[in-house]
Amino acid sequence: MSLMPFRVYQILSEYTDCDHALTMGDLLRLLRTEYGLRCDRRAVYAALDKLRAVGCHIPEYQDDGEGYRLLSRILEPSEVRLLSDAVSAFPGISQRQCEQLLEKLGHGLSRWQREHCRPLVVGPPWRSRNGEIFLAAEVLEEAVALRCQVRFQYMEYGMDKQLHPRRERPYQVSPYGLCFVNGNYYLLCRYLGFEQISHYRVDRIQAPVLLEDQPVEPLPAGSSLERYARERVYPFPGEPIRSVLRCEGDLLSDVLDRFGMETQLRDNGDGTIDAVVFTGADGLKFWALQYVSGCQVLEPYWLRREIGETLRTGWENYQKTEPHPALENKHEQNFRF
Repeated sequence: MSLMPFRVYQILSEYTDCDHALTMGDLLRLLRTEYGLRCDRRAVYAALDKLRAVGCHIPEYQDDGEGYRLLSRILEPSEVRLLSDAVSAFPGISQRQCEQLLEKLGHGLSRWQREHCRPLVVGPPWRSRNGEIFLAAEVLEEAVALRCQVRFQYMEYGMDKQLHPRRERPYQVSPYGLCFVNGNYYLLCRYLGFEQISHYRVDRIQAPVLLEDQPVEPLPAGSSLERYARERVYPFPGEPIRSVLRCEGDLLSDVLDRFGMETQLRDNGDGTIDAVVFTGADGLKFWALQYVSGCQVLEPYWLRREIGETLRTGWENYQKTEPHPALENKHEQNFRF
């Protein structure tokens, strides 16, 4: 089987795009210098015809006027740019894994298109030190496909900024799926004998093992993974509750971004809006505290009171301790960097 069509495709993919073309002489030279292939024009014409036959958009020379160029890509530059920015911003992979993914995404573009698709986004403030995230994702996906249980160690960071097992005994769960929520990748699963769905960050999972002889327990009637992922805000455990928020009008986009388009809204006519949301209480409390200057929980009253107590306790803590300039250097000496 001749490699000629494949080599021609590689050269066109790397050296041509809508703004750059190669003449027949350029193609023959690159085939010789990069792949050691010495051939005549007829062999290249035949390779181009085969590539067109399988769907590659390569205009004829007489139609192009400048040369030969590949105009079809598996991923368009704008798509690669979007995916590259997402990869760069994802903290769950190491810097080396990030760079390898970016290189793979750029393989289908020309060298000039790759230059324009370099991510400009500043990386996350931290990156995972778990080098097993891709292995973990593969094993977990296989467990979901085989409908078997999985065992793993779940890690947490210690004061030394290294990952350590949360407990000695491994976790054993029935896995149902993986989802991306609020910037992190989660395994949705359930402990044996428990009705409630749980979740674990995939970048904290190490040494996953398939238990092919132990099938997953079916989800309880009425359970929905999609609803669970949507209603657990950060996500936090706990059953979703009905809550009413009163927010400044300029927070409307933030409310819809976080709680979805199913949120019920009412314009109060005074620059504020009321929003009815269904989500876990702990996650809603965490969210509301971040927007405390422009948002308050009206219902349920027990959650409103709990948030108020948290704010009062925080204010009292701030009043107890007054920073003193003479202590600043002393405090810095006690921190780990």
